[in-house]
Amino acid sequence: MIKPSSFGYNEDTSKDNFFQSKVDNMSDNEIQLAAIDEFENMCSILRENGINIIVCENDKSKNLSDDVFPNNWISFHNDKYVIHSMYAESRRKEKNKSFIDKLNNNGFNYTLLNDYTNYEENDVFLEGTGSVVLDRTNKVAYCSISKRSDLGLFEKFCFDIGYTPITFTSYDSKGGIVYHTNVMMSIGDDFILVCLESIVDEDERKKVKESIESTGRNIIEIDLKQMESFAGNLLQLGEKGNKIIVISQLAFSSLTINQKEILSSESKILNIPIPIIQKCGGGSVRCMIAELI
Repeated sequence: MIKPSSFGYNEDTSKDNFFQSKVDNMSDNEIQLAAIDEFENMCSILRENGINIIVCENDKSKNLSDDVFPNNWISFHNDKYVIHSMYAESRRKEKNKSFIDKLNNNGFNYTLLNDYTNYEENDVFLEGTGSVVLDRTNKVAYCSISKRSDLGLFEKFCFDIGYTPITFTSYDSKGGIVYHTNVMMSIGDDFILVCLESIVDEDERKKVKESIESTGRNIIEIDLKQMESFAGNLLQLGEKGNKIIVISQLAFSSLTINQKEILSSESKILNIPIPIIQKCGGGSVRCMIAELI
């Protein structure tokens, strides 16, 4: 996880992220301090529940408004990692390979599988596990195609990591294209949570539904309103006997009793308040975690 170094509203990313909105009643400094408080509270909650976290931090002089969301520029695959191609120019400076050294100094042994940075020169993007939702058990990858999620680069990524690609396009309640797959879909060991309603094309929806049904997992369908409350942006962490589902307080409050029961059947649910990070940054708890495999 990356401690927010210069958190704030990013005009650059707001062009296609309908989850973002300005916080008018707070100064820039107040927003930054609130983001740090939310981040540190989230880290404390995770650690109290047995989740090992390695926190990295950028130099404030880099002026990185979104570095609290590391899962967009890096993803981990067993002992390999991939550096991803980023849509917003303002976010490309978040890539920091010194963080890999810190991980490896903490007992890991990661080596580079591929670096897609050069694709940025041709406006071709794939923003990590924001753009791609991975079924690591069955080696299937799901991607909602958008400005930030290029079909060709997604297929290359799947080839590189040995996964089967499944693509579609998803839309919000106003008809806009959903910018990241991980706001409408999440996959755990025992469940798949998905907003099938956002997939307008019937053939694509059928393809996705058949794929997730074939896994035998519990399927939790959320609606557009729940998706827009970040209900799709959750993550299951930990191992058998200590599985944790991390979800924002806003997202958790949007779920039905039945949906919560299914999620909690094998996991403890931690609902974490991150109102400023969520509103101003347009991302939620899943985006704040680059899970180490």
